[in-house]
Amino acid sequence: MPTTDDEAISLFEKATYLEEQGRMSDAVDIYRRAFKLNSNIDLIYRSTYSNKHLSKDKGKNALVRVDDKKVSKINVDELIDSFHDVHLEDPSEHPDDAPSILLFLPKDIWCHIFEVLIETAPESWFNMSITCKKMAHIGFGNNTYKFLCNLIYPRQVYEENEPYKSRLVVEKDIQLPIPLDQLLILPHYKSWKRMLHERCFIKYGGCYISVVNYYSEGAKGENSLSWTNPVRTITYYRYLRFYPDGTVAKMLSALPPDRVVPWFSRERQHIPDAEQNEATKIYRGRFTINSTGEVHIQIENGSTSYLTFHYYFQIKSLGQFKHGKLNWTKYYAVRKATSPEDDRVGEIMEYTLRNEKPFKFSRVKSYHIE
Repeated sequence: MPTTDDEAISLFEKATYLEEQGRMSDAVDIYRRAFKLNSNIDLIYRSTYSNKHLSKDKGKNALVRVDDKKVSKINVDELIDSFHDVHLEDPSEHPDDAPSILLFLPKDIWCHIFEVLIETAPESWFNMSITCKKMAHIGFGNNTYKFLCNLIYPRQVYEENEPYKSRLVVEKDIQLPIPLDQLLILPHYKSWKRMLHERCFIKYGGCYISVVNYYSEGAKGENSLSWTNPVRTITYYRYLRFYPDGTVAKMLSALPPDRVVPWFSRERQHIPDAEQNEATKIYRGRFTINSTGEVHIQIENGSTSYLTFHYYFQIKSLGQFKHGKLNWTKYYAVRKATSPEDDRVGEIMEYTLRNEKPFKFSRVKSYHIE
């Protein structure tokens, strides 16, 4: 019979899968159920069970553990280049059928198809690129990385370029500190692929979500005989959505992602079908990113009218998921003038980051990049 740990591991695996799919609300609920069964289930799963699970012989469809050392020795660029002369083959089982016209499309047309997929359906671009060696050479080739770099980086709102924006209308030939022409930056990274992997950027096609769980100890009832105080788990979420024009939507709420994400935009003030209070209000602000990957968000009209809020984050990667996390670095507010005689203008109030958690990016198909 399955043990309590087996049940906890099963729940933990399911929650991990849901988190990878961006279903944070469902994942949090199942994580809680797993931790109630065993408070150390995450350590058990990652240190021992996952390895044993992969090594069990469960038939031809069983998972096979990959030798990470061997994989790390593969030169992916050389492997992709070796597919250069591979041609598409007609998969038809009936020799009398006419061959597909796709077999005769030139490489330029395939490259254009991949560019359309990258902009409209990135998952389809990736899935098509792993169908065969020819598609891998085109889909993961240097031209694709060049297209991605020219698609992503000119849309970033760089802090170093902000002082020059007002002069761009008058002086169109002005040289920005961070050029819009990516060819001028390419020599620093040697290749388009390396630029994409090493140079941080903000993602616009989704939502950054921070899930915060902490415990709050309450007080015993008046006639309680318990030796301990009751403890409750408090969960809240922070949401951020960035736009290429430098605006950002921000929200802090107890509402889970499935209630917020479909409606979360800078055009709305509240989430529909929710009680309209401060806990469901969407605030608008401005953001910049600098060349080191630090993101600065400034919100003038936040939850407190006489304060300007400043949030600072550092872009990090989540394993192979490049640039998908925002780590907190600073959080403070600056007091604004409330009257002509206000002598507290400019006063800085620092906020603790003790309970705050990093933001993780979740792609949202319904979000369109403007």
